[in-house]
Amino acid sequence: MKAAGRRYIMYGSCRDTFRIWNLADLHWMSRACAEGRIKKDIQTIRDDPFSFWLGGGDYCDFIGYSDKRFDPDAVAEWVSVKDLGELGQKGMREIAKLFAPIKDKCFGLLLGNHEKKYELQNEQESLHGWLCTELGVANLGYSALFDVVFARAARTKRPRLVDPLPRRADVTSRVGFRLFAHHGAGYAQTPGGKLNRLVQFMQSFDADIYFAGHVHDRVARSEPAIGADRYCKELTQRLRLGTIAGSYLKTYEQGVTTYGEQRGYRPTSLGAAVVQVCPETRELKAEV
Repeated sequence: MKAAGRRYIMYGSCRDTFRIWNLADLHWMSRACAEGRIKKDIQTIRDDPFSFWLGGGDYCDFIGYSDKRFDPDAVAEWVSVKDLGELGQKGMREIAKLFAPIKDKCFGLLLGNHEKKYELQNEQESLHGWLCTELGVANLGYSALFDVVFARAARTKRPRLVDPLPRRADVTSRVGFRLFAHHGAGYAQTPGGKLNRLVQFMQSFDADIYFAGHVHDRVARSEPAIGADRYCKELTQRLRLGTIAGSYLKTYEQGVTTYGEQRGYRPTSLGAAVVQVCPETRELKAEV
């Protein structure tokens, strides 16, 4: 786990509301991958000045021919037989190209179980590190805590991610949120089982916003916590918001027999988890 520092977002108006995306479980290179949906979401992040994101892991399917789950029918049609001989490098190069247009809006990239397993089995434990270096973003490991500080400066015309905050920035207010990010874990198939995993994260780690994935379902949970002001004269309420991202790997796809279908998994909830953040009011809202 990493304590991954602080990021600053400079913005101009007290009315601004931001969206933080968790792009997780893309499973690129699978024939059942919703490639169009991924590209659409990336374009939205690129075009929306108030959208920022982190990567939640499992960017590629990374199921090579030596894996017992390997099924040639489930590999994307554009992946050649030669590509299977260098699946890790091929996949990371593809993901680097995919994320390049939005790398300047990225908080960092988590490592997923697909990358981790492939790296260990093939003695290529530098693949995820290479991707982070290539994009110039933080390597968040498998899980991380980090702060996002919204710094309001009236002359800022377009919100931007900066690190560190410029010394001469005309900042009139700073509002910080602590984020906990984990690729996710477990094999729960019921809604309650998936929610329990999220609640466990929220009970174990101190943060304002929680991001997880892995179970291919879009879930949100808000938990208010009652406290007091610094003088213990007035009660206060702090909202903590947890989310699980969906996946871009379809469980059931026309003409494709996926390993999810073979195991009778529930249909995937497609798409990212998105949290709306209003720095001025500290209001948090999940889009799942």
